[in-house]
Amino acid sequence: MSNADLPTPRRSEAKRAQDRRRRERMRSNGSSERYTAEEIGERDGWICGLCQDPVDRTYQHPDPRSPSIDHIRTIAAGGTDTRDNVRLTHWGCNHERNDNTPLRTAEEAEARRAVLLRIPALQAHAESLTTEGMVRSSQAFHSPERYQAKLARRVERYEREKP
Repeated sequence: MSNADLPTPRRSEAKRAQDRRRRERMRSNGSSERYTAEEIGERDGWICGLCQDPVDRTYQHPDPRSPSIDHIRTIAAGGTDTRDNVRLTHWGCNHERNDNTPLRTAEEAEARRAVLLRIPALQAHAESLTTEGMVRSSQAFHSPERYQAKLARRVERYEREKP
């Protein structure tokens, strides 16, 4: 039986599996703390850690302006679920960032470049990259202005499509 012949798992089963894998990663990454969005919002002055605009605690998910907690070093990248590794964001900004962590140093860029060099389809592209250019590009990609613009587009679409 090929993969094409296998039944597609229901969304709820896939979501449960995804949640289970995330919990396993969180446990293997080390310490974990209990905290609330309210607590982190108060600590961060209700300012989004990505776009640097105020976060209004009255918005509720799925509104892209609603408060959300973002792991600075993502769980997928080995980050811990602790207060010192989280920040307040808009849900839309957090969703936009996904698990893409900005490069801050040449060493981080070189490590990412080394990963790209091991992927045959990306090898030529990786060889053309410089660590300085990678850091500059990453910083521009993660600028507050870019997150502000993306959030504005998400809010516009949400307002247009909500029931």
